[in-house]
Amino acid sequence: MPDGNSRALIPSVTTLADYQKQRGFQAYQRASGQGANGAATILDAVRQAKLRGRGGAGMLTAAKWQIVRDAVEKRGGPAFLVCNAYDADPKSLVASTLLTNQPFLVLEGVLLAAQAVGAREAYLYMHSTNRTGYAAFNAALNEARNAGMLGTLIVNVVGVDVGFMGGEESTMLEVIKGRRAMAQQRPPFPAQVGLGELPTAVSNLETLVQVVNIMRDPAAFAKSGTQASPGTKYVSVYDATGNGTLLEVPFGTPIAAILKQAGITATEASARGVAVGGPEGGVLPPAQLNTAFDYEPLAAAGVIVGSGTIEVLGPQTCMVDWARERTNYLTEQSCGKCIPCRTGTKRIAGTLETIMSGIGVAGDLDLLNEFADYVPDGSLCGFGWNATHPLKTALRYYPDDFQKHLQGECPTGTCVPVRSHRFATKGVL
Repeated sequence: MPDGNSRALIPSVTTLADYQKQRGFQAYQRASGQGANGAATILDAVRQAKLRGRGGAGMLTAAKWQIVRDAVEKRGGPAFLVCNAYDADPKSLVASTLLTNQPFLVLEGVLLAAQAVGAREAYLYMHSTNRTGYAAFNAALNEARNAGMLGTLIVNVVGVDVGFMGGEESTMLEVIKGRRAMAQQRPPFPAQVGLGELPTAVSNLETLVQVVNIMRDPAAFAKSGTQASPGTKYVSVYDATGNGTLLEVPFGTPIAAILKQAGITATEASARGVAVGGPEGGVLPPAQLNTAFDYEPLAAAGVIVGSGTIEVLGPQTCMVDWARERTNYLTEQSCGKCIPCRTGTKRIAGTLETIMSGIGVAGDLDLLNEFADYVPDGSLCGFGWNATHPLKTALRYYPDDFQKHLQGECPTGTCVPVRSHRFATKGVL
């Protein structure tokens, strides 16, 4: 078990004077005062802290930034920084809350990251529907700029609404360039060739907030979390009625303990399961809620850290219908570039509709298992790689739901047929 307790977030600090009273910008000013050595100081601190990116993939931040720094030194030119504050998951409370309540903290993270990678220009990329966060961050940006805190760094704010795909790394760079929101082939990776064909560091805003915490007090950061994933993670926790709360929890905290901190007890009687990781995450039964919230334990259980969203599913949830609903959403959100993702998710959703409507056959399960691997294997980006987690975990933990539907019975008595004929497979692929 990790040290430290979960706590509710986030206090509001929206003026420069108040932020400076709480050690605001001290870490950045210390690093800036070191001149050319400041970048190495930041990179070394992030490396020693073993900070993993909080955007869902869990890559080591220092390793990613070092690639950018090396490319800058090799080419002799500048780099770009993109702070991903998009909150692609509609239920994620992280970016919207941080931008609204702690805009200067986010800005200091941007400044530290830009110095570390050698960026002369940075973008804060966010969801345009987050108007409160947009206003708060722009106000903080203007106040800091007028106070001379930004130096020569150019900070741009880009607000867009391009669906779930907008949070994917290569897609957001295309959007910033003014192009269609579609994933791109990699390599080359953005760290080597990104905006303006220059090295570009893309980091989640939560990652940058953790960089500030590390630069302020590396020992405190190291005390929480696990050996593999030090530090904490913001999680959006929802009960079965859709009420959400934002918590900060140490990595390694059992899911059941996170729910308890949010005032939720998930038992066999009160919950059919718990969805973990957002729209592309999976579902775990109550018996699996001692699983530690960390990248590797969650992956072993079939789910992901993803957006950090944890949702309790009520006792009347049929998992065939739940997987169908999730996959239908992902079908609509796919950018359509990769055929396995574009048509594979559609075929999965149609097959689930067939089973849910009481006209499925045993062979449909074989087809679903085939497509559960086919879609991620043939996709360019993380969207396709993770799109079948809802299906896979539903099949893994709730096989009886599928079998009962094949026998013409919904296990919870809640499903209403949505098809009168089987899903047409001809011409789908």
